[in-house]
Amino acid sequence: MTLNRLSQRLRPRFPDLVLVICAAGFAFLAVELVLYDHFQRGTQIIGFAATLVGLAVTLLAFWRQRVVQGVVVALLAVLTFSGLYGANEHRKEIAEDAARSAQTTTVSVSATSTSAAPTGAPPAGMGGGSDIPILAPLSLSGLAGLTLLTVLARRRPEPSGVERVERAGGLVRTAE
Repeated sequence: MTLNRLSQRLRPRFPDLVLVICAAGFAFLAVELVLYDHFQRGTQIIGFAATLVGLAVTLLAFWRQRVVQGVVVALLAVLTFSGLYGANEHRKEIAEDAARSAQTTTVSVSATSTSAAPTGAPPAGMGGGSDIPILAPLSLSGLAGLTLLTVLARRRPEPSGVERVERAGGLVRTAE
């Protein structure tokens, strides 16, 4: 019985609750980027700026005017694809790191030919992998996509003072 009442209370507010969660997600993502200094150079600025735009657009989504909603939907669609761009940038950076690591390993092994390390293995203390998370930018895509779907799923408020027309089984009746 209590769950039914809770469900009835939350159902009309559910899209707004999801928007609040999305705004919090963008805020936490921005904090994470600041903590990891992922806003200082090159294309890192794009991810940080896109996150801040996502936060602002999510907060703007609470405003229900038609023109504002159109702008919000367009920007969220762009942000969804910017995360894919970021994932591609991370993939390229990982490939470059691997190439640099392989080159360093080759130079180290040839310089110390009496080393006990097998040929092609990274020297002690130098990991061959990269610490760049390839899928991290997809969190931006996911948040933007969820916000976009939530904005699209929200019901528009009925204009005040205008009768609503319902079509039921071919009959037209007005609701007052």
